[in-house]
Order: sequence, then structure tokens, then C-alpha cells
Amino acid sequence: MSRFLQRFDDPETERAFLRAERGERSPAIRALILIAAATLLSYIFINPLHFPSAGVAAYDRAAGVLILQLAGFWLLTRTAFYPAQPWVDLPVFAALAGGMIWLALVLAELAPFTGFPPHVMVMVQLAILVVFASVGFAGTFRLFLPWALAILALFAAWLAARDGLPEISRIYTLTNFSTFLIFALYFNWDVDRRARKVFAATVALETERAKTEELLYNVLPKEVAARLRAGEAVADSFAALTAIFVDLAGFSTLAKQLPPGRLVELLNAFFSAADRCAERHGLEKVKTIGDAYLAVLGGTSSNPGSQPGSHGQAALRFARDLIAELVALEEASGIIVKARIGIHSGPAVGGVIGTKRLAYDYWGDTMNVASRLQAVAPLNGVAVSEATHAEAMAIQKFEAHKVVLKGIGETDAYAARLDPRERQREGETWPE
Repeated sequence: MSRFLQRFDDPETERAFLRAERGERSPAIRALILIAAATLLSYIFINPLHFPSAGVAAYDRAAGVLILQLAGFWLLTRTAFYPAQPWVDLPVFAALAGGMIWLALVLAELAPFTGFPPHVMVMVQLAILVVFASVGFAGTFRLFLPWALAILALFAAWLAARDGLPEISRIYTLTNFSTFLIFALYFNWDVDRRARKVFAATVALETERAKTEELLYNVLPKEVAARLRAGEAVADSFAALTAIFVDLAGFSTLAKQLPPGRLVELLNAFFSAADRCAERHGLEKVKTIGDAYLAVLGGTSSNPGSQPGSHGQAALRFARDLIAELVALEEASGIIVKARIGIHSGPAVGGVIGTKRLAYDYWGDTMNVASRLQAVAPLNGVAVSEATHAEAMAIQKFEAHKVVLKGIGETDAYAARLDPRERQREGETWPE
């Protein structure tokens, strides 16, 4: 950011700051406008008591024009144009300077009645204008500076042209006005500087907050995060949830064969592929457990993008894509990477427990059955329950089996090999 002329390097940031700052400062500017207008009106009523009619008329004309200019400025600050177009400060204050100079010259002619020397009266009026401008140039010090220097130059030229004014009076009057002007410039510059620091800090805070929220939403669904912030206990019941459990086969052997860095790289590629496939088919990733990947459909933030009752088909398409990704990973890395996938549909409970490392998790027999089914699935294949089979059979051929699942007992399972290389050898294609 330019320190002296007060400007952010990024144009968009500068525009955002000006819109915010000018919007914030508008009430103060309108208050000053009302004070200035009220002061002018009070003199309009007081002057006839002290000035001749010609002087009163001259003052009323100049003050009336200045009041109209102030009214126009007041209306301008109420529009959306004002905060969005900071350049408007320069023509507005050029017009106000013209009005105030006219009024000052009228008052200078009335010096015999006011008791103030003409040069002092003009200096006072211009000083009032400069005070107003130090607030009115909102976020635009770079415009206030040339405007103020122009006012100083005009006043210096007027003083130089005054006949009969002692040289010491010219010097002291110009010095006093210059000092006053410098104070006004510094005030405007410092207010602008502080406002920009606050804005930059606010932007940085908002950026960090957005990062924190993004990180939070990577861990928890947005609806769940909102409920936790509201102090709710998050516990949900799902009547028809589809759980998908994926496990890398032979991972223990790989862990012994590969160096740690290579092993982590392989796991990252596997989980990244699973994340891509899950997003593609609307699955909600729940968590990773060692070398296993758990996702669901029908939960808090899953969206298969199809009609109700098609969770089994979306889960099957996810399984196909993931196996295809693993085949590509195996061919690229030269490392044998195979997986087993279990899918089951049924009721489950979801919620958040604990106070640290929060995560939305799911529990129930549906999750357990999916985990047990992956253990009996073929390599690079899937095993599904009867509930899932009823939905997925329209797009996939399965082989029926009677299997004994640990903790569950004998149950019907339906298995299918999903390795595209095997299907190509057999001349099969995916039924859609």
C-alpha cells in the first residue's frame, strides 16, 4: 500500500475500501452539512439587524447558493453513486470552494460593520471550509491534497493583490492559514491511514475466518456446523442409509515392502481417488480408518443427484469408478493395488460426539454389515447386501452367495468383479 497517498496496491481492494469507508463516513458528513446550513441560516436572520440592506442582499445571495450546494451534497451522500465513485469529491468541493469564496468576499466588503479586517474574514471562512473538507474528502487524501494546495494558492494570490495591506500582515495571515491547512491535511491523512489499517485487518480476519470455515466444512457438513455453533446436541436418525466400505487388500504386506514416504504417497493417491469418485456420485465421505474408506448415501450432506431409492445404483457406480482409478494407479506405479468394497442399505444413527477433533459419524448395524461385506468381496470387486442388490441389480450382474458374517451370522450376499481388465477379457460391458 502506498503510505503517503494512501492507496492499496490491489485495485479491487482499493475499491472495496472506498465503498466501505465512504459509507461509514457519510453520516458524519451529513451532520456537518446540517451544522453548516443551520449556521448560514442563522446569519441570514441575524444580519438584517446589523448590516445595510445592500450588504444583507449580497450575503443572502451568496449564502443561498452555498446552502443549495450543501443540500445537493447531502442528497449525493444518500445515493449508491457516492460511495462507489470517490472522484466525485473533487468537483463537489471545487463547487463548495467557489461558493465559500464568494461568501468570504462578500463578508470582506462588510468589514466596516463586522469589525474584522477583510483578510482576516476571508481567512476565517476558508479555514471553516478546510475543516469541513478534512472530513468530507472520505478516503481520498490524494484528491484532498491538490484541492487544499489550490485553495492555498488562491488565498496567497488574493493576499498579494490586496492594496494597503502591511507586508507583516500578509506574511502572518498566510503563515497562520498554511499552518491550519497542514493540520487539516494531517488530520485527513491520519484518519485515512487508520481506516485503511482497520480495513486491512478486517479483510485479513475475514480471510482467516473463511479458511477456518472451509476447514470446518471439510470435517463437518455445513448444517451440522451451524447446529454445533447454536449449542445443539447433534444426533440424527436415518431410515434408509447406504454405507460404502472400501478396504485396500494386502496393505500390511505393502507396508512392510514400501518405504514410509512411498507408502504415504500411495495411500494419498488411493484416498484422493476415492474423494474424487465420491464427489462425482454424490457420496458423503465419513472418514478414513487406516487403509479403509467409509462413505454414505442418504446422510446429512450426500446427494446422489437422482431419485430416492437409487442410492444402491449411485454406490455401485462409485465402486466401478474407484476400481477403475485403482487399476490406473496400479499401472502407473507398478505396485499391485487392489481393493474390496462392501455396500449395505438400512437404518442408522448419525451425530457428533466428543469435544476435540470433531467429526460427524454414523453408527448401527448398517455400518457393521457394510464392513463385514467388504471382507468377503472379491479382489477389485464388490459385495452387497440383499437390500442394496434390489436397487443395483438393474445396472450390474451379481453372483448370489450364502456367507457367514462375523457377529451377524449367515446372510445372503451378492458379489461382482469390477476390474475393467477382466471384463474386457470376457467381452462384457457395463449394463446401464
